[in-house]
Amino acid sequence: MRKFILLAFIFSMYITNAQEFQLTDKYDVTNQRSSGQQEEDIWLVDVIVTNNPESHVATLSISDFGLLDEIRISVLSNPDLEDINEILKVTVEYNACCSSTEEYYYLVSNDNDFISLPGIKNEYAYEPITDIHYIFPNQLFGKEGTILRAALQYTETATIKEIKVLRSIAWNDDDFDTEDAITAIN
Repeated sequence: MRKFILLAFIFSMYITNAQEFQLTDKYDVTNQRSSGQQEEDIWLVDVIVTNNPESHVATLSISDFGLLDEIRISVLSNPDLEDINEILKVTVEYNACCSSTEEYYYLVSNDNDFISLPGIKNEYAYEPITDIHYIFPNQLFGKEGTILRAALQYTETATIKEIKVLRSIAWNDDDFDTEDAITAIN
């Protein structure tokens, strides 16, 4: 009986970990440079594959470089989307009187091609009450074969109170580069 309970616990931990983005050093940010616009504090950085610097994922525009707190890169393995190996998420975090995050998502195909989803920006004036995220099929509240862009509302104890689906994208190898970023302001 103990072996069964231990096995069930390990399996549930594996499922829980599979549903979350994990920090990674598989990708890196490099080649920080000014955008050439003197009047604004805009910088460009490249996201690359760490062990293959010639493999360029994206170039990100950092709007307020002086307010940049950190850039985090994480992956979601096995997202249960056809021909997609993992999801790469780059989070750019700014801190000033208010904090904000910009999230960039890239679907990594089995052929190591990168497909960009529209960026998401969340701004927090006070306690985060609502923010926007993508939800993938292998995550909690995910839907088979579908990418959800949803507004998540939280309770005061930071548990999810409500989810409002803003867009449901049936996965069919679409190109999402033409859509503007979505912003949530609290």
